[in-house]
Amino acid sequence: MYNLQGMVYSDMLFNIYKLSGEDENGENTQSLYFSPYSTLHVGPYISYSLIFMGYTFNLGRKQTSSGRSNMYLCIYSPIIGIDYYYQKGVNNYRLTRASGFDSEASKNINKIAFSGIDTYLQNLNAYYVFKHKKFSYSAAYSQSGQQKRSAGSFILGFNYARQKLTFDHTQLPDYLQYDDLGSPILNEALKISNIDYRYYSINLGYSYNWVFAKNMLFNITLTPSIGYNVNKGERLEFNSDLFKYTNINFDLTARNAIVWNTGTFFAGVNTVVHTYSYRRSSFSVLNALFKINAYVGIGFWKKKAYRKKKQ
Repeated sequence: MYNLQGMVYSDMLFNIYKLSGEDENGENTQSLYFSPYSTLHVGPYISYSLIFMGYTFNLGRKQTSSGRSNMYLCIYSPIIGIDYYYQKGVNNYRLTRASGFDSEASKNINKIAFSGIDTYLQNLNAYYVFKHKKFSYSAAYSQSGQQKRSAGSFILGFNYARQKLTFDHTQLPDYLQYDDLGSPILNEALKISNIDYRYYSINLGYSYNWVFAKNMLFNITLTPSIGYNVNKGERLEFNSDLFKYTNINFDLTARNAIVWNTGTFFAGVNTVVHTYSYRRSSFSVLNALFKINAYVGIGFWKKKAYRKKKQ
């Protein structure tokens, strides 16, 4: 294999925030769905060993970059992997759907620009690959290795996330706040101003590389997780007051990839889906992140172990 890989890399991000609130009787749940303008980036990247660096250009509309920033870093070795994700969105969201309201109000919603929500997410995930001698995670996601035969492995990981959300319900359209007589219809639980919490979780899943043809690989990875939310100002302590079921959440990370790699030339497409959830007795937030990457590249500077000896 090679010490250096150069490639042209592109990625697109999709994001959905779902805010839900119950009324006082728990009989009606209203949900609001928000999504930022999607972003398409293309640019050159180069990798050396575990270091992966480059720059991408935004090819989307002006709205896609207005008040929005993202960073996604990955390190894949045969034994361990680390994912770091940073996202900040200000004045970049659209109201795409609503449920729990009357049908006329729901019909009026069609990707309405919404300036009343700001978001912040920082996530760090580290994991261990058990059968790293037979299974290559890097072959599927970092082009630094090849998988010759189909194999799979369990993966154990730890995840830390910090999420903030500011929401101004008064920016919603009037038909989601008041009925025809001017009486309020929005559930009080949705009239939150801000959320700021830390999220700790443990995930255990399975990853499988299917070598279905020469130099061709398909990977699928599923890692469910169980985690605990701690609001800003709270301390993570093992007592009955704080360690309660409403703070416990179940989330999921799913990946898949298809890769063509001859050792010198390579190309592929991979996707990753993350979910982050937060809930209290009458209010919940679900953040679903979807990322798709496509790339094509070539290897340089063969490693010493792979060089042919001169006759």
